[in-house]
Amino acid sequence: MTDEALSTLYRKSCPSCARQYARDSRACPFCGYVEALASESEHDQERLYGEYLAARFKQAHDEVERLRRASALHPEDRVHARALALAVADMEALGRDLGAYRQDQHETARTEPPRRATADKECPVCAATLPKSVGRCACGYVFGAEVVATSNTCPHCTAPVVSGAERCTCGYPLVATSPVSGIPSLRRR
Repeated sequence: MTDEALSTLYRKSCPSCARQYARDSRACPFCGYVEALASESEHDQERLYGEYLAARFKQAHDEVERLRRASALHPEDRVHARALALAVADMEALGRDLGAYRQDQHETARTEPPRRATADKECPVCAATLPKSVGRCACGYVFGAEVVATSNTCPHCTAPVVSGAERCTCGYPLVATSPVSGIPSLRRR
């Protein structure tokens, strides 16, 4: 097994900053990105419950139809008639539960604002969606920086460079022109 394959067993990449961190951690220690929240798993549980109710209702409906056919073949049999009555009552109860669930889901969707992802801003360089707390994108763009690139193209690969990027998409570090501590001859690195 290669070192890279072993690394992926114990580490994972952050979807926000692309750095590697421990697989068992829920939050990235570099940018603060937090993985799936408990509310998302609750949403999945609600969805599964709705699918369960719909499947049970379909089963009950199929059973009622089967018992109706059996009762039609044997109209004098009280066992079939009783089983049909119980199956119809079961199907109606499941129908009420499913209807109440769907009504609740419909009202929740109307009253709750849409769930926002943990990512609240977009990088102007690579269009990646990032959490609000991240100050730097994986492409090198620094949010809120008052740094201007020295040229409109990367000197290494001649790709267009957006103002404020510290690195080109090829990885080449760009030199900033903003003075440090008011001394014009010194430049940020």
